[in-house]
Amino acid sequence: MSDRPPEGAPGTSLLFDVFATSQAVGRLLAAAMRGSPLTPSEYAVASAIFELEAATPTALAARLGMPLTTFADHLRAFQARGLAARLPHPTDGRSYRVVLTAAGREAHKAANAGFEEAHRAFAASLPANADQVRAALAAIRDAAESAGEADEAARVSPPPSRDRGG
Repeated sequence: MSDRPPEGAPGTSLLFDVFATSQAVGRLLAAAMRGSPLTPSEYAVASAIFELEAATPTALAARLGMPLTTFADHLRAFQARGLAARLPHPTDGRSYRVVLTAAGREAHKAANAGFEEAHRAFAASLPANADQVRAALAAIRDAAESAGEADEAARVSPPPSRDRGG
């Protein structure tokens, strides 16, 4: 039994529902990964580094859907713990690539057990095909990014001039 309001309950917005869904996923992962060497957020960062192998911070931040500055904060913490390292970029002297160290790969592997447990339970509980859900989530992410870009453009655009004639 759930305390959740019925689907389409009045007074909620789709953005609120997405937020509440994020919170539920966070609780699921936190419980499943309790005692893990990485928090769910750290596991996501480590997974992006692991998946993309040696990628730039910009590519990693984009993969994670987070601002570059937020990724940089994670990277500093990972480096301080010996979980990630910077490598020179082969073609761009202004940039670098990020890789997991041996300790980072070990922590990622150890944290994966709890994540996979949560993933199996989650996937088994889905009422729809995972590919359909993934497509809906991609559409939600695209809409959020598009709306965010439009909002940012509106904030940085100069106000219209008020030509009063003369």
